Amino acid sequence: MLVIFVGGQIFEILHRDGLGRIGKLTTAHGKVTTPTLMPVIDPSNVIMTPTEIRQEVGAELMMTNAYLIKKRYGGEAVENGVHGILGYNGPIMTDSGGYQILRYGSVETSPEDIVRYQDAISPDIATILDVPTGAHTTRKKAEETVQITTERAREAIRLRSNQRVMWCGPVQGGLFCDLVAKSAREIGKLDYHIHAIGSPVELLEEYRYAELVDLVMTAKQNLPLSRPIHLFGAGHPMMLALAVAMGCDLFDSAAYVLYAREGRYLTPEGTFHLEKLSYFPCECPVCVKNSPEKVRELSEEKRVRFLATHNLHVTFGELRRIRESIIEGKLWEHVQVRCRSHPLLLEGFRRLLRYSSFIERFDPVTKKSAFYYSGGESAMRPEVLRHSRRLEERYSPPPLPVLAILPAFDRERPKLPEPERTHLVRVIPPFGAIPEELDEVYPLGQLQVPKELDPEQIRTAAESIRHFLQLHGTHYERVLLFNDGKRWGDMLIKACASVAEKLEIIEL
Repeated sequence: MLVIFVGGQIFEILHRDGLGRIGKLTTAHGKVTTPTLMPVIDPSNVIMTPTEIRQEVGAELMMTNAYLIKKRYGGEAVENGVHGILGYNGPIMTDSGGYQILRYGSVETSPEDIVRYQDAISPDIATILDVPTGAHTTRKKAEETVQITTERAREAIRLRSNQRVMWCGPVQGGLFCDLVAKSAREIGKLDYHIHAIGSPVELLEEYRYAELVDLVMTAKQNLPLSRPIHLFGAGHPMMLALAVAMGCDLFDSAAYVLYAREGRYLTPEGTFHLEKLSYFPCECPVCVKNSPEKVRELSEEKRVRFLATHNLHVTFGELRRIRESIIEGKLWEHVQVRCRSHPLLLEGFRRLLRYSSFIERFDPVTKKSAFYYSGGESAMRPEVLRHSRRLEERYSPPPLPVLAILPAFDRERPKLPEPERTHLVRVIPPFGAIPEELDEVYPLGQLQVPKELDPEQIRTAAESIRHFLQLHGTHYERVLLFNDGKRWGDMLIKACASVAEKLEIIEL
């Protein structure tokens, strides 16, 4: 367990899998388990109260908008605090009006006033009034948003005075990755407890997941890794696994109720319309007791509440699955499953593969579960990259004169011409070359790989054995290749022949 002291509070990282992590964030009103979603509450239009949401789905942290509270409640919120306005005694985070700037261009408050106001109403976590870059802007405008947001972040530190409040410093820059990196480095140097990835809303609405990955991963690589990361506006269960795999810890969304008002029914595989459903594809408590036909007959108020309740259940159910997959060391497999629910999610996941070397640095070297091959993307998993790197940097073969290369999935040692003089290397995708003396090291001894090979498995395995021969082939007097032509074709033969001068092929 890693314990990180964050501005007098404590952020504990309990479990990790790649960049995904389960943590405990201690706030003035209690501890919060991450990753988690903050349901957004509009106190002037409440469908479900924070207490009802917590009782229904176990949500620990709520979010509301300090700018809208300031406009509607003013001094009343200062007198009663944001917890009094919401009627909730658990952890609350406030936004500052940045979303309204993105949507409407301006707000009727100053960045100084909204910092002082949040200090006065005392949420557990507050946010400075940043200037969102957005996804549809020029570079010049993006540069301005980064500069102004950074200046406001510095000024907010001077202004804030409530020691019970933790502060969130957003990162801006939009689609300009160099500006995102600059913003993250500058904000990360300042005294903030949490950081938020700014301006993702338009990317999320337009399913531009590949660009979202570049935005988040650029920020993640330049922010302090010890601080929790909040992804603004992310709340659809279909993309939460991808976001957690990028190292995001907190999410906020009003989608559970906004979609409900539009008759939209959330699932981890996408969104359905109530009018078109014949069955509810869900096991949550409200769905198993109802049918689409029955719900369509409800009054509008009851129908919206039903859908909002379901949408929260399915979202928090997905978060529990994600947490369990992190504990079991199976987050990658879970992300692969989820990202195949939509072509643009799959595109986003494949963009994430470009950052695998960075992810590998934080991936545990051993896990509870076996390694499951789930498609071509598995070849870029951190475990595979680590094996390849360590084989090159740390491995020396034993002093034996004969090398036998066996493309195989079984662990039995084959009959070899000179068994006592032979070093056996198995070829098992996606890891490729696995020296016999390492085949019980995790995860090489705990592989679950389909024997019906796909082209990506064959290609990566052939490349791995070719590279092994480039590094170590001169150590051997003879190189034997056991050929299983039915499964591998001639790709392994070509790969080995390209670097081994004296290759002997033994047909299986």
